[in-house]
Formats: sequence, C-alpha cells, structure tokens
Amino acid sequence: MSKKTALIITGFLMMAGFAAWVYQFKEGLVLTNLRNSYTWGLYVSGLAFFVGNAAGGLVLSSLIYLFGVENLKPFAKIGALTALVNVTAAMVSIIPDIGQPLRLYNIFIHPKLTSPLVWDVAVLNLYAALSLTYLYILMLPDLKGRLQWLAIKVDNPKEFSQKLAKRLAPFSLVAAVGIHVITAWIFATQGAREWWHSAALAPDFVAAAMASGTALVLAVSVLTYGLKEQYRQAYRTMSIIIAVSLFVHLFLMYNDYFIHAWYGAPEAMETLSITFHEYLGTHAFEVLAPLAAVILLLNEKVRNNAAAMIGSCCLLIAGILAHRFLLMPGAFGKIALTISPLGLQDVEWPVPIASGRYSHVLDTFVTEWHYFPSAVELAIFTGVVAFAGFLIILAIDWLPIVNPEES
Repeated sequence: MSKKTALIITGFLMMAGFAAWVYQFKEGLVLTNLRNSYTWGLYVSGLAFFVGNAAGGLVLSSLIYLFGVENLKPFAKIGALTALVNVTAAMVSIIPDIGQPLRLYNIFIHPKLTSPLVWDVAVLNLYAALSLTYLYILMLPDLKGRLQWLAIKVDNPKEFSQKLAKRLAPFSLVAAVGIHVITAWIFATQGAREWWHSAALAPDFVAAAMASGTALVLAVSVLTYGLKEQYRQAYRTMSIIIAVSLFVHLFLMYNDYFIHAWYGAPEAMETLSITFHEYLGTHAFEVLAPLAAVILLLNEKVRNNAAAMIGSCCLLIAGILAHRFLLMPGAFGKIALTISPLGLQDVEWPVPIASGRYSHVLDTFVTEWHYFPSAVELAIFTGVVAFAGFLIILAIDWLPIVNPEES
C-alpha cells in the first residue's frame, strides 16, 4: 500500500469519526451504551490504550541512549514519534467522553489537586511537550533544506543532538513510566470499584505498555526500513522486549486474579465471574492473541517476512486493546450500592439504579449492565486510531524521521 493510499484511507476514517463525534455532541451521550450505572467505556479504555503506546514508545527510545543499545538507534526517532502521536491521540480520545468538552477550562481555573484526573491532565501535556522536545533533538542533525529554518544554530548538530539525547534519556524514561503509573492510579484510587483495588495495577499497566508500545515501533520500523540485513538484530531485540513485557503483564494479571479467587470475597467473585463468564471470549482474545503474536515474532522465519511481522504486531496490539477494554466490565458490571434488609443479618441486596434509558418493555432500573460500545462509539474510536495513523504517516513523509539513504 502506498503512502498516498494510506493517507486517503486514514483520512476518510478520521473524518467519519469526527462526523460521528459532531453527531454525538449534538444529540448527547445517550447515543452511547454508557449509562448511569456504567459511566466509563470505550473512550476511557482508549485513553489507557493510547497512553500505554505512548509510554512504551518513549521508554524504548530513551533506553537506546541510556544504555547505548546501538542496533536500535535508527528507530529512536520512530519511538519518539509514536510516543508524541499516541499521547496526542490519548488526549483526543477522552474528549468524546466529556458531555460538554467546552467546559474543560474549569480544570485549569478550578483544579482540585487531590484529584488524580488533574494530575493526569498535567502529566499528559507535559509528556506531549517532552516527547516533542525529544523528537526535535533527535531530528536536529537532519533539519536541512526546506526544514533548515527549524534548526537551532549549533557548531556540531550531530554531536549536540547525541549529547543532549543522552542527558534527557533518564528524564524521558521516568516520565514515560510515570505517565502510565498515574493513569493506573486514576483507576486504582476509585473507592467504589473493587476490581481496581490492587497494587499490581500500576506495574501491570507499564508492562502492557512496553509490549504494545514496542510492537507499534516495530511495525512502523518494518514498514519504513524493510527487512535489510543490518536491522535484523534490532528486530530480534524488540521482539524479545515485547515477549518479556507480555509475560510480566500476564503474570501480574493472573497473580491478581488468583489472590482474589483464593480468598473468595463476594465482591471479588462477582467481578471475576463477569470477566470469565460474560466476557470470556474477549478475555481469551486478550491472552491468546498476544501470546500467538509473541510466538510468531520469536520465530526467525516469521521475522524474515515483513507482512507476517506487521500482522503479528497488530495482533498483539489488538490483544492489549482488548485488555484495556476489560478494565471496565469488572468495575461497572455490578452496581456497588447495597442495602441490608430489616431483620436479615449478613444479607445485602443490590440497590437498583436508573439506567438513564427509557424503554416501554425493559425495566429502567437495573442492578447490573452488560456493556458493548455502540456504533457511534466504535466510529469515533476508529476515527481516533485513524488520526494516529494519519499523523505517523504524514510525519514520516514530511520530517527527517528516516534518512533517505536508509529508508
């Protein structure tokens, strides 16, 4: 597929997603399958997904200069670019979740510093600025011709770029890990959501981010550089990083499940039953798809085929997206409010909540909600994914992300 064709396809999907958001903005969040009892869905899952890809991209890029991994240096700019694009997509993806996005200014005028959401907004913006700065420093030696006006005047741009990149690498690594830790804290500090009450959530977020973020860098690198012999070892290194990160993620996830199941608290068993019964197919996909992708990427024959490598990376990224989506059902599937009936001991009844959807047939008061994104939600999210793809293609085409003699 040519760059022009890819830009046309992603551009069309992006505009379709924007049109769906305009429609939702006009009609309201009633167009989604979110309800009073189920307030976070695909949009917030998308926030965690894109933040993870951003964190993984910058972690990989900063590790190159922090530990001098020479064979990965050609892909440092791609890592910084995917980090910048994904953190931008994360900020875009949360806007449809806000009923009145024009009121966002209130978070800056009246911030509540005890709210992790305020810190997440601050960290996202700082992370975007850091990613842009890091990308600029890496591109500095190649800002020539029509882009020369962007370059700052230094005696030796290449030496200046390498030295500054090494100095910024530790801060970039801390920021990349920190942005996803804070995102995990937003979930873990929600008092009424037992599903997220785990100290393992933050490291699990980081491990999943390293897997998906590195897979994205690998896919873009293969598309950009191809399968030249000098890059084979780098592709193998990235495949190992993906595999190790995925295994750490799976360990942390099932470690948490095992402990909840072992003690058998009613709240824990209810949330586990949602994942392993109502969303069993999605759970199987979030585990088996990345595992299959890792098995393929660790196979040298697969790494000799560009289409197979890119397909494997996409399979892994799709599995991590499914994992981000499954953050929600366990937390929102069951309504957390209960009452103790008079005269009955050790008995709790769920309190029915108005769903927010009126129906002549169904009861408008519910004690649980089975969620799947509506067509509008899917269209908007697809538009955000296309937006990220569009920016990456455009940046590689216009900016010196890849040297002409290497591409």
